[in-house]
Amino acid sequence: MKRLGSIPNFFRAQTLRPDVIEAEAGLFRNVLQPDDILSHVQKECILLVVSAANLNTYCVAAHCEMLRVMGVSTEESDQIAVDHHQADLSEQNKTLLDFALRLAVRPSEFRSEDIDTLRGLHFTEEQILETVAVTALNNFINTVQMGLGTTPDVKPRREFRPKEAHLFVAADRPTRSLQIDPDVELVSRVQDGDLDAFEELVTRHSRRVYRTLPGIVGNVEEAQDAMQDTFLKAFQHIGDFQRRSKFSTWLVSIATNRGLQCLRERRRLESLDDDGPDADEEFRPRQVRAWADDPEQLYSATERRRLVERGLMRLPAKYRVVLVLRDLEQLSTDEAAEALGLGILALKARLFRARLMLREKLSPHFASNANKMGL
Repeated sequence: MKRLGSIPNFFRAQTLRPDVIEAEAGLFRNVLQPDDILSHVQKECILLVVSAANLNTYCVAAHCEMLRVMGVSTEESDQIAVDHHQADLSEQNKTLLDFALRLAVRPSEFRSEDIDTLRGLHFTEEQILETVAVTALNNFINTVQMGLGTTPDVKPRREFRPKEAHLFVAADRPTRSLQIDPDVELVSRVQDGDLDAFEELVTRHSRRVYRTLPGIVGNVEEAQDAMQDTFLKAFQHIGDFQRRSKFSTWLVSIATNRGLQCLRERRRLESLDDDGPDADEEFRPRQVRAWADDPEQLYSATERRRLVERGLMRLPAKYRVVLVLRDLEQLSTDEAAEALGLGILALKARLFRARLMLREKLSPHFASNANKMGL
């Protein structure tokens, strides 16, 4: 509060219970302010990414302001809130934030291996404990603020609202329940040296792996070669598969990486990363017109498929890939994000833009013909 120079609205809204305010202030003093275990900047980053994941605009604005006071640029704190993997942070701190996010947002998936990962990066037991305490305190703060409906003390640079953060219909949203991997028994047998079990995995997943690749490389022959490379690499590294995701997700991730490698080897690389903070803002849909409710009346299934495939292949690679994984292969948001190494919000934003791009490319075919027929 001293650093902000005023009493936050979070406390002003609770003046009916000064004893509660005093207890909360004591928690903040004892958990957040000490700088001898985790640094204060590390704690504020934890508070920021978890608040963003909880869609809490008030707390995001507050923690961005605190980081600004501590010397972190506004642009950098914004990037940490949106996708900390793209921020200028050490790999150690990125992993620390991954740990806090999983604990805060997906606690049912939290495992002892997550703690072991931090230990492997030389985090002490005290630092791990403090990370857990800060994460838990942040969820408490988010809940109180949302319940009271307090307005931000500083003007937010970015709104985190459900309608904006969850851009798609409910069917697109990942479920929180744990999924049972149907391949777990076969994978165990392969890891024990059973080659026949791997053949069965190839038979089970070859169609899905192959369907993923032409949409990335745009070439049937290269897709076939990439599929062979995918299964070879999967066999070579299956001993390293730790079952933190489904085997099929892991396999598609390998296929995706192999397809992207094919693009790079052509020496005509389409950028799969953002060119800068404003790169995505250059695209504005211009021809997204209303389509007929029933395009089947205009084109045969074969013609529609040809148009969609041609439109898909005209998209930049980074958008084409995300459409292939989500809309063609029907991977969940979590699975597609994991396969591409993106955060959930970054994946959703990229998919939304890719759908707009594809819709714009197809609109002249569907909308214009619908108008000709008076539909």
